[in-house]
Amino acid sequence: MVEIKNLDKYTADFYFAKEQIGKRKQVMTQLNTKKEYIKQFQEALDQAGSERTTLTTYLDSQFKQLDQLIECISQETFWQVFPEILGVDSKLNLLTELMPFEDFSNEEIIRIVENDYKDYFKELCGYDLKTKDKPSMIFHIV
Repeated sequence: MVEIKNLDKYTADFYFAKEQIGKRKQVMTQLNTKKEYIKQFQEALDQAGSERTTLTTYLDSQFKQLDQLIECISQETFWQVFPEILGVDSKLNLLTELMPFEDFSNEEIIRIVENDYKDYFKELCGYDLKTKDKPSMIFHIV
């Protein structure tokens, strides 16, 4: 656990939110299509309430980025494109995890997502940010 007294308000709020998220039990859903994948994020935005509808623009921009990346992935481009796809996935997941926390404005949520998405999977796996990255694709996000 990070010592919150030594952190600025936004960072402390972020760590508090992560702690609360960790306490919730997550249900894993099998995703078979891009449509199902996108639907889960749209539903999370809908459930977050009308005060979060301004995040729709950000969500849509991430979906467009994902479409562009999927279109250009090939055997030749895989190693450049796949880390970017993981980055979009990380942003989308972090966005939906932060939406329920009313202490964060929409602008703060976007700022946190853009600043922290590269470390999302590392933290999700329980690694400290100071830990040297493991040789896995999920820790090398662009």
